[in-house]
Amino acid sequence: MKQYGLSKELHETIANQLYEAERKNSHIRKLTEQYPQITQEDAYAIQKIGLERRLKDGAKIVGRKIGITSSGMMKLLNCNTPDYGYLLDNMLVYEGNSVKSSELNIPLLEGEIAFIMGEDLKGPGVTPAQILTCTAGVVPCFEVCDGRYENWDVTVIDTISDDAGAARFVLGGKPKRISDIDLRCIGMVIEKNGQFVGSAAGAEVMGSPINSMAWLVNKLSQYGDGLHKGDVVLSGAFMSAIPSKTGDFYCLHVDGFPALTLKFE
Repeated sequence: MKQYGLSKELHETIANQLYEAERKNSHIRKLTEQYPQITQEDAYAIQKIGLERRLKDGAKIVGRKIGITSSGMMKLLNCNTPDYGYLLDNMLVYEGNSVKSSELNIPLLEGEIAFIMGEDLKGPGVTPAQILTCTAGVVPCFEVCDGRYENWDVTVIDTISDDAGAARFVLGGKPKRISDIDLRCIGMVIEKNGQFVGSAAGAEVMGSPINSMAWLVNKLSQYGDGLHKGDVVLSGAFMSAIPSKTGDFYCLHVDGFPALTLKFE
C-alpha cells in the first residue's frame, strides 16, 4: 500500500511551484525542509503532476533517466534505492550542438550509457536477461542535470519531485548491439577543457547498467507504466556529477565508441 504524508492538494501546489521555478530559472526551498512528513510516494505523485503539465504544454515523452545508481550517491543522499524521471523531447540536444547555460539553474554534467529500446517492456519480474533481448542498441551519452533547489542541497525525495533532475541529454550517433559490449567492464573517461577529470567502469552503475535498467522497468510497473519501443533510457552515471558553466567544453570517451563532445554556451 502506498504511503502518503501530504494531501493531493499539496501535491498540486508543489508541482506548480517546481514548474514555475523551472520556467523562471528560480529556486525553492527543499521540500524535505518544508514538509518533513513527505514520502517517496508523495514525491513520485508530484513528479507525475509536473509531467502532465509539461505534456499539456506540448512536450512529448521520449524516455526515462535513472539516477542515484552508485553506492557513493546513495550514501550521499542517505537512501538505498535509485530514482527515475522522464525525458522529454525538448530536453534533447543533438550531437554537435551546445547547451545554453542561461536556460539552467545549477547544471551538473554526467557521463552515461543510454539504452534504445527495441521492444515494449513492462514489469514486474523483469530480469537483466530480458533487458538484453529487448534492447535495440546502446550509445554513450551526456546527461545535464539541473534542479530547482538552492545550492543543489537535496535528498532523494527532493530530486524525485523535481523529475530526478532531468534537464538536457546528448546521445552519441553510433549505437552498438548490447551483445557486442561487456557493460560491466566497459570504461569511460571524461575530459573538461582538455583536462582529465575522471574515469570509471560500468560496474559503478549497480554492478552493471543492465541491472539499473531492470530496476527501472520493475519500479515503473508499480505505477502502471513501462518502456516502449524507441524509448531512450539513461541508465545512470559512471562517476560523480561535474558542476558546469558557460564556456566549459567536455569530451566523453567510452571504449569502442567515437568520442562525444559538448560545449556550454
